[in-house]
Parts: sequence; structure tokens; C-alpha cells
Amino acid sequence: MLISALRPERGVTLIELVVAIVLTGIIVAAVAYFVFPVRQGAELTMRAELTDIADNALQRIARDVRRALPNSVRVDGSGQYLEFLEVRTAGRYRGEGGGASGGIDCGNDDAALGVPGNDLLSFDAVADQCFKTIGKLAVAPVVGDFLVLNNHGPGFDGQNAYATAGTLNRVAISGVNTVEAGRDRIAFAATTFQRDLHDSPGKRFYAVAGPISYGCSGGTMARYQGYAISATQGAPPGGTSSPIAGNVVSCAFDYNPNVSPQIGLLTLRLTLAKARSDGTLERVSLYHAIHVSNIP
Repeated sequence: MLISALRPERGVTLIELVVAIVLTGIIVAAVAYFVFPVRQGAELTMRAELTDIADNALQRIARDVRRALPNSVRVDGSGQYLEFLEVRTAGRYRGEGGGASGGIDCGNDDAALGVPGNDLLSFDAVADQCFKTIGKLAVAPVVGDFLVLNNHGPGFDGQNAYATAGTLNRVAISGVNTVEAGRDRIAFAATTFQRDLHDSPGKRFYAVAGPISYGCSGGTMARYQGYAISATQGAPPGGTSSPIAGNVVSCAFDYNPNVSPQIGLLTLRLTLAKARSDGTLERVSLYHAIHVSNIP
């Protein structure tokens, strides 16, 4: 006769339960100690990266704007696009009077003046094509640049370098000679400058390389160049574009041309955002202000 022995079922003892709880707590603490700092470090790195991108973009705009032709900075109605005329070089021209300039004289545009009269920048009835600078230029103009005089900007007829019709204060440079000692000779397309509009009080001239724009569209801030000067501001303006910042949520340009006499104030606001690992957005916003000299 077989006698079967029944084995009693075992449950979880209190000691085992306590051990399991302690081990679970240790694992959770380890995860919190090691994983959360890693995530926070990744978010901090992302924030620093976005800040660096935004700061570099704003600093680049500031450097470019410091080369803007006086009274050429303008912002479109949306506040999304900034434009200005980039100065390659600047100097002073010779006014009436003065002795012989030496070197090769400019062409005999005005027979009544003689030499060195034609080395001066002529106004009113004379269609001038050449003048000599006072002193050497630090940077020489390039053929195709524009000679601009006494620019006061939009709203000033005959003194707005963006104008494409009527009396203009800019003309294309056709030749540059820098071999003379103490001066440079600049030739340009025949034009008649008006003394009451174009004769600068400081006898200053500017050689403008062309227009530059910055704008935001489709999550990118870009720099535009290589397009024609236009009386109206385009958005985007065309030409060649180069992205300078991505992940752009918003940007805003604002310009006051007269915060003080002949000083403008350009303000820039740029916001970038990027998705974190949990799906939320890391957002960075930067503000920058630039004083703009508007002495023509």
C-alpha cells in the first residue's frame, strides 16, 4: 500500500518581501542618481548649443551693420527682413581750390577749370567722370561698386541711395587707380551731381559694394547678397542666400533711425527651439541692440 505524502505550498515570507522592497529601492535610486543627471546634462548641452548659434548669428549681423552706408538701414513691414547697403571703403574728395595734385590728372571734363581743377569732384552743370581722393584709401573700391554722396535715406528725394529713378546720389565706379603717392583716382560713369543735394558738408564719399539682407523664413535665418539695389524692400530679396541659424521659431528686427541726432538704433530678437528627449521643446531667446552711425 502506497502512501502519498502531500507537500505543503510555500508563500513569500516577510523577510523576502522586505529584501525585495529594499533591492527595488536601491535600483530606483541608482537609476535616479545616474540617468537623471545624464538627461539634465544633455539638456544643458542643447541649451548651450542653441545659445551659441543664436549669439553667433546676432554678432554676425552686428558686424555687418557696422559697415552699413549711413541712412541705408531699413526693416520691412513684417519685421522679418533687415536690409542695408554695404560700404566697401570711404574717404574724402577734393573740393574747390587747392594746388596741383600731381600724378596723372583726371580728364578735362570742365575746360574752364584747367589743371588741377578737374581732379576735384564737380557739381551742377558739369557731367563729371573722375576725382582724386584726399589721402590714400585703406581699401580700394572695385569696378562695379557705387560711388555715393550725402545719403539721407528713404524720404529724401535726390539723397536716397536706394532710388532707381530721378536725381540720383549714386553712380557706378568704372575705374580705380591707386598707384599715385598720397591719393587715389576714381573714375565713374558720367553724371551730374547737384551741389545743394550731393555736396557732403564733410566732403565724404562712400564706395558701396551692394545691398545685404538678413531674414527669417521656414525655420531658418539667412543672409542674402548679390542682388540689385531696389527702391522697394523685397522679402526675401533674391540673390544668393546663406543660412546662418537653424531651428528658428521667431525673429524680429526693429529700427529707429533717430534715437539721437544722426544715430539710429537697431534691435534684434531671435528665438531658437529644439526637441528634448521627452518631446518637449528647449527654447532660447536672445536680444541684441546696435547703434548705427548716420552721419552722411
